[in-house]
Amino acid sequence: MRRTTSWSAGIALVSAVAGAAVLGGTVAGAPHHAAPAAERTEDTAAVVRSVQARLTALDGAADRAGKAAAIADEAVLQHDTAANRAAADRAESALAALADRQTPELTGLLQRLESLGVRPETVQGDGTTATTAALVGRTRALRAVSYARKQIGDPYGFAKAGPGRWDCSGLTMKSYKAVKVAIGGHSATAQWRKAKSKHRLVSFKKKKAGDLIFYGRPGAVYHVAIYAGHGRMIEAPYPGKRVREVKVRNGDRLSQVARPA
Repeated sequence: MRRTTSWSAGIALVSAVAGAAVLGGTVAGAPHHAAPAAERTEDTAAVVRSVQARLTALDGAADRAGKAAAIADEAVLQHDTAANRAAADRAESALAALADRQTPELTGLLQRLESLGVRPETVQGDGTTATTAALVGRTRALRAVSYARKQIGDPYGFAKAGPGRWDCSGLTMKSYKAVKVAIGGHSATAQWRKAKSKHRLVSFKKKKAGDLIFYGRPGAVYHVAIYAGHGRMIEAPYPGKRVREVKVRNGDRLSQVARPA
């Protein structure tokens, strides 16, 4: 996935910047002479360029780790072997560890920009804003898919949420509970309603791995599955069947998916 980075042409500065101690080259409480406005603006621009460069570097590292995880997941789809599953688990664990390492620095950098009145608009090709929340969310979604995939082959069980037996919403609920995300309880309709109330519904055309696919009609959903990427989904279908990974069905499918993370 090709990533593009764009920043606003103009840098909006809050009035507080003019008297900022750090940018003015003084220590709080010490006597000082205000630096010329042009000098303060130049100093601010230098800070912004420095922070921008670091954010771009961090985002690039996350992008590479995300691509490695996606390639490993694709290998499992093509050849579901123990070796490929282990490789996918390692790639997803590496992405999760990267998110844990990056989160404090990303948070600090973004807060620094906000203190200058600058709004970063670093955007990836898929429309994901490169913020801490997006990085962690992408990682959690991949790990939820990985959890669901590990249940493939388990029998369907009405009103069951594992271990060993699952219904549709029990599988999606536990897949996200495994990554500490609550998606609305043990009900496909409840999960759809929570996504709607939290403004987490997006067009099916913009679906990503980890999104929840619903069947039925708004407010009366009878089935939910987790999108695994590449046109496939993982589901606990109905009595007599086992948890499986199949092509996404379009009959009765809602036009929006939920993005819990």
